[in-house]
Amino acid sequence: MRIGLVVDHPKRDLPGAVMLGYQLARRGVSVALVPMYEQAVDVPRLGLDALVVNYARPVNLDLMRSFAKAGLALYVLDTEGGVLAEKGGNSPPAMAAHVKGSGYADILAGYFFWGNRLHDAFLTAGTMKPEQLHLTGCPRFDFAAPRWRALLDGEPRGYLLVNANFPLVNSRFTGKPGGEREAMVRAGWDGAYVDRFIADLKQVFANYLAEIDRLAAARPDRTILVRPHPFESEDVYRNALARHANVVIDGTGSVLDRIRNAAAVVHLNCGTAVESVLLGKLPLQLEYLNTPTTAGHAALPARVSRSVNSFDELLGAIDHIERETETFDFARVHAADIEAFFHLNDGQAAERVADVLTDANSSRRPYVSLLATVKGTRDKPSIGQIVKGAASAVLGSAVTERLRSRFNPARRDKRIEPVFVRTLLQRIAAHDHASPAQFTATRAHCATTGLPLASIAIEPAR
Repeated sequence: MRIGLVVDHPKRDLPGAVMLGYQLARRGVSVALVPMYEQAVDVPRLGLDALVVNYARPVNLDLMRSFAKAGLALYVLDTEGGVLAEKGGNSPPAMAAHVKGSGYADILAGYFFWGNRLHDAFLTAGTMKPEQLHLTGCPRFDFAAPRWRALLDGEPRGYLLVNANFPLVNSRFTGKPGGEREAMVRAGWDGAYVDRFIADLKQVFANYLAEIDRLAAARPDRTILVRPHPFESEDVYRNALARHANVVIDGTGSVLDRIRNAAAVVHLNCGTAVESVLLGKLPLQLEYLNTPTTAGHAALPARVSRSVNSFDELLGAIDHIERETETFDFARVHAADIEAFFHLNDGQAAERVADVLTDANSSRRPYVSLLATVKGTRDKPSIGQIVKGAASAVLGSAVTERLRSRFNPARRDKRIEPVFVRTLLQRIAAHDHASPAQFTATRAHCATTGLPLASIAIEPAR
């Protein structure tokens, strides 16, 4: 059995994909980690039986239909399925209605849920058959559980971590003006609401930068690590905070590593408040910067955080961070607000997903198609998609991906390097008291021509 796992943003999603790959390889499954931007050309060359994709959205529906038509068993493990809105395009009822009404429900073999709130919404709406809906949790959060936490960077450094969450108004990837707005409207948000939200968010973003600037000046002896969202440009932060010697702007590495090494986490409406609670680090929400619109867009981060209602209160909390952490009821917060959206913090999400995938009966022929690669797995490909597909078919996507990243630096962040996968895979195996030699992680190759692909193959030793 060979299963593909689509990886959206490696910095955020790759460790969880490697954890799931490890659990599948333990069960004798061959795994391919497929970069999201290369799935249209790589998937038809890997000889897959099943594919786990990163979301079910309008933008990739035609591609998913082509995969399903070719006989692939398709599953969704959403990379952003936890911090959901109370209403609007990514509220649980709206997501359930979208999957049911868009046609996704007809082509998916299964859907994996981070928590029971979204799972129950799908059940209530009759979106798919109950046996196709799997409450598992998300593998990337397994590393926050006590069982796997030792795999994180374990050198506490005591800095104050400031996490940012403003990609909608400070995008790193969308060059087209209004592109982020269009994406929200396509996802089901009301256009007038999106305009109001973006207007408020621009002002909130400016105020957030000003408060970090004030904090750095008020506490020059406190090291502050500012971590932009993976989809944000870092230049704005560097320009706004350049005068402070105690401020470091660094979005590299795993956010779980950074949280574990922090004294506390400052944020505003950022989903990493959840990871902070999972790791026992106090999340401080700058509530006084919110507007009614930005506060209502995604309420979960605020609910799981210690609310800060003024700049002076922020300074007081930071100055007494040990006491504040000791009095924060992490267990109560998890039970009351986090479990419904993120399930159990037991480190077994990848195992639950792997069990579902390996228990599925598959009588399908492995999917291989050179023509699909050339066409970018689309019925009506554009000229650009044909050019990319043809080049990948001739040279291998490992070559074309590297060439394209030279001209588009943002794509470099989407590449998956075999050495990272191999190193983490071996660390996971050793920590789990398995022999690292039992598993390999190498560049994947085309099932028919042997050309090197952008995807990475995780294999159980034969």
